[in-house]
Amino acid sequence: MSPRIASRVLDPVAILAGWAVLLLSGCAHIPNYYKEDGPSATAEWDSPTAADVKARYEPAPARQRGWAQATVTPEDGAVPHWPLWFEDPFVDKGHGRTDETHPHDVYRLGWEDWVAFPYGPARWTANWLMLPVSAIVTPPWTVMESDGQLSRQFLGYDHDAAPVERTWLGAPTVADGKTSSATPSSQPEESTDALSAAQPE
Repeated sequence: MSPRIASRVLDPVAILAGWAVLLLSGCAHIPNYYKEDGPSATAEWDSPTAADVKARYEPAPARQRGWAQATVTPEDGAVPHWPLWFEDPFVDKGHGRTDETHPHDVYRLGWEDWVAFPYGPARWTANWLMLPVSAIVTPPWTVMESDGQLSRQFLGYDHDAAPVERTWLGAPTVADGKTSSATPSSQPEESTDALSAAQPE
C-alpha cells in the first residue's frame, strides 16, 4: 500500500478515534432528563452517623420564652404596575408539577416543556399582533396588581396580574405605591407592647 493511500485511510480513522475518546471521556454519568434522579430525590437524608446519634439521644425539649406572645404581620406583598400585554401562562403557572402531584419527580423535562417550546414564540407573536386589542381591553392607565397568586381571567386562572379595584376617593396609583389591598383595616398593626414590657432592662 502506497503512503498516499495509507494516509487517506488512516486519517479518517484517527479523526473518528479522537472524537470517540472525547465523547466517551464525559460519559461517567448519563442523566435522565425525563426523570428527577439527582441527589435531592435519590440520596438518603440521614448519614450513618446522624442515624446513630438519633437512635442514642433524645431530642432537646422545646424552650418556651418568658414573655407574652405578640402578633407580627408582614407587609403586603402585592406589587402595583401598569398592564402586562405580553403575558405567557407558562411563565405564571410553570409546568404544573408539584411535590403533591409528582413526589420527587418535579424538576425534569416533560410533555409540558415540549408544548412550551413552540407555544412561547407563537404566544409572543400573537401578543404583539393583538396589541391594539389588548390596549382597548386593558387601557394603558389601568393599575394592575400582582400578589404571587393566579387570578381569575376570561379564560381561567392563567395569570397573576389583576386590575386594582379603584374608588373615587383615595384611588391607588403606581406613583405612591398604594393599592386597595394594602389598606390600614386589612393589615393588623404589630403588637409590641407586651414584647417591649417583657424585655430585660
